[in-house]
Amino acid sequence: MRRSSLSSVSVRSLDREKVLEALRDAARALGASHPEVREVRLFGSLARGSRNPYADADFLIVLDVCDLPFRERSPKYKPVGLPVPADLIVCTKEELDREVASGNAFVCGALAGSLPLYTRQLQ
Repeated sequence: MRRSSLSSVSVRSLDREKVLEALRDAARALGASHPEVREVRLFGSLARGSRNPYADADFLIVLDVCDLPFRERSPKYKPVGLPVPADLIVCTKEELDREVASGNAFVCGALAGSLPLYTRQLQ
């Protein structure tokens, strides 16, 4: 006799290319609405292409300058309309350069495996 599977089981998949395109669109919109945004990069499992249907978007958002304290920046710069949950690191170019120069392993690793989603065009 056949029995149906448990109803608590669900299958989830993630169309990485669709998600990446939506993230690029959101990053461009962020750059358009905040001229101080220099660059938006994606790092972590989604950037690496690791197969994880529950992946979130790990963003590194680089600003020219910011007068907000580090911990208060994320709400202001969180992209809207994202297809997946997001975590943000929002720093100035000067802060990023300082962390790279000091050899911060987390920051250097995040940069090394990251994908650029938006880069402001210099005029």
